[in-house]
Amino acid sequence: MIATIINTFTAPGETFESIVKDFNWRQAMLPLSLIMGLAIISGIILSDQIADLQWEQIQQSINNNTNISEEQKQEILGAQYDRVYSKSGASAIFTYITMALSWPIRILFWSLFSMFVGNLFLGGGASFGRVFLVASFAYLPSVLEYIIKTPIQYITDNLKIFTGLGVLGVGEEGEFLNSFLAGIDLFAFWRVYLMAIGFSYLYNKPSNSTLSVLVGLWIFSLIIFSGMGSFFAGMAG
Repeated sequence: MIATIINTFTAPGETFESIVKDFNWRQAMLPLSLIMGLAIISGIILSDQIADLQWEQIQQSINNNTNISEEQKQEILGAQYDRVYSKSGASAIFTYITMALSWPIRILFWSLFSMFVGNLFLGGGASFGRVFLVASFAYLPSVLEYIIKTPIQYITDNLKIFTGLGVLGVGEEGEFLNSFLAGIDLFAFWRVYLMAIGFSYLYNKPSNSTLSVLVGLWIFSLIIFSGMGSFFAGMAG
């Protein structure tokens, strides 16, 4: 199974052909466990940086809220400070569990929407289990992303390390264009590319056709989530 993970990077065509042909949903557990484990390790290493970022966001949100009196703001900020900078107990455990669980949830939803789009535009009727298995392996570039980014984030004391168009710094954080460009990322495209290879075997279609469909879904999802993020950021002040 370890060889299959390595071959996902070195020989993706052969790997996804084998995964689709010899379908076993339990195979998804290893890549998922690997990504979730690295998420927890990265969270522990970057706990100080994550706490600082959370505290900065909370301060901005509370201080910009005109419906709260200054006395109430100080009380809320005091309570939130203790919660954010707590390095032990239920709060810290919850944070790490949330980091880990965000990946299978993200893969689950991506699998669901890509299955609908694939069945609609590529023909056939791929099952959710097969699509989820392909997606689990297609997300393995996230392992390399953690391995590369985490040391850089720790050394530079900066969580905002971009590997795509986010490096341009266009617009203000939270604005639509800024969020959209930040989503155009090398590792994100790599995941879509691997997914397209898997889909070429699932739907028996050329990889350029499956890539076009999945890139379209990816861009559409970026537009939706960037728009939602911009909307809620505007509501928060």
